[in-house]
Amino acid sequence: MNEPIVENANKNYPQPTTDLTIAKAHMDEFGYCILANAISPEEAAALRTRLLEQAEAEAQRGITTLMEDKKQLVFFLINKGQGFRDLLFHPGLRELVGHVLGSVYLLSSYVGHSAHPGGTKVFHTDQWWMPPPTNGREETLIKPGSITRETHRGHHAGGKATMNLPAMAPACVCNAMWMIDDFREDNGATIVVPGSHLFGRQPDPELDAEANWIPAEAPAGSVMIFEGRTWHSTGANRSDQARIGLTTNFCAPQFRQQENLQLGTSPEVLEEASEELLALIGFKAWYGYGSLKPAQGEWVTRGHYALGELKPG
Repeated sequence: MNEPIVENANKNYPQPTTDLTIAKAHMDEFGYCILANAISPEEAAALRTRLLEQAEAEAQRGITTLMEDKKQLVFFLINKGQGFRDLLFHPGLRELVGHVLGSVYLLSSYVGHSAHPGGTKVFHTDQWWMPPPTNGREETLIKPGSITRETHRGHHAGGKATMNLPAMAPACVCNAMWMIDDFREDNGATIVVPGSHLFGRQPDPELDAEANWIPAEAPAGSVMIFEGRTWHSTGANRSDQARIGLTTNFCAPQFRQQENLQLGTSPEVLEEASEELLALIGFKAWYGYGSLKPAQGEWVTRGHYALGELKPG
């Protein structure tokens, strides 16, 4: 059985920063970063109000989702306000997600996330479904969203020196936690194990309970971005109020999205959607995947179907 991860008190872990170069370095070394002042306190407060209004209205219709660990979720935020949709195109967010996933990626899910007092920790990664890799700590040579048919055939990226190395699954998911409230250790800030994206395994709920879990603390308006292999959990909220965030999950174009955005996005949102938003949702095929016919770059729309059964004449 694997031994528990031992805390290294000498590490200098990521602090909130506005410098994207520093944030990318944090992501590479620790598996996460915190972008400070991503939105203003006023914008964060407006999003908080909109989310609470939505949650109350859904509760009146019997649609409250409260998990066993006392997290309350509001799904499909893409449908629930322009302010939520605007966050998807924050330049810093997009640059950091692209740093992890490559040039092409999809929105996978977009969920309001309230950690209520008394909640429990659930250690996990966001790509728990990835088949176990062989051991190794080598750098990802090609980001999954930057693979093309032309540049990914019959050769090894980087040349002969990169052949026969121990392999590790790359990050195929990247998550952003928008901090709508201040995230503090006492109110259930997201906890992570720095560097766990390179451990090559999932966290064990008992073996790894005493791993080097640290809270990602930052003021409201910040956004924590972490890649899919990073061990994390909602922290234990010991305060007397819910701690509110927005989880924005992205995935490489080869993978199935958590929310069925092609079916579930409202007609009103699609009618006003830019091509960039439509592509992010998944209405643009990727090398034939997600298409109605095998044509690279094809756009698909609702109400259009592949050809059915035909007879001559």
